[in-house]
Amino acid sequence: MCWYSQHERLNTRRAIEGEELVVRDFPNQGRWLASPENLDIPVCIPNGCMLRLSNIPRSLQKQLKVASEAVAEFREIYQRSANSLLARIFLPPRLCFDAVVFPNGRSLEISLFAPEIAVDILSPAVVAPVGEVKEETERIYVQNLPEN
Repeated sequence: MCWYSQHERLNTRRAIEGEELVVRDFPNQGRWLASPENLDIPVCIPNGCMLRLSNIPRSLQKQLKVASEAVAEFREIYQRSANSLLARIFLPPRLCFDAVVFPNGRSLEISLFAPEIAVDILSPAVVAPVGEVKEETERIYVQNLPEN
């Protein structure tokens, strides 16, 4: 589960392979990804999921050294705080955030995405491909009853 879902304690749903997401500002929870069909529910992205980002603004292209479209891996980043006594007293035990990591090693926090960036879910590390409907199977348990 992405850090955004855990930290904000929101109702989210998991990403679906082939799905296109948009960047949205959620009231009191910051910037995150949502489906254009339902902008009120943030989409949780599994750790290690591959994403295609498009419409990356020129300023970010220069900073990240990528083109207007790029593939990146979604990562939950956990950084331990310093081991000094003061750091342990005054800092939280770890800093956590969600980011995408590009093949060149550069990364960008999801909360810093520009609103115009579109995100396509490429990875199979998600629930099910768009358009694929899984058949629900019902299990029936039968107990042998004693014969009279």
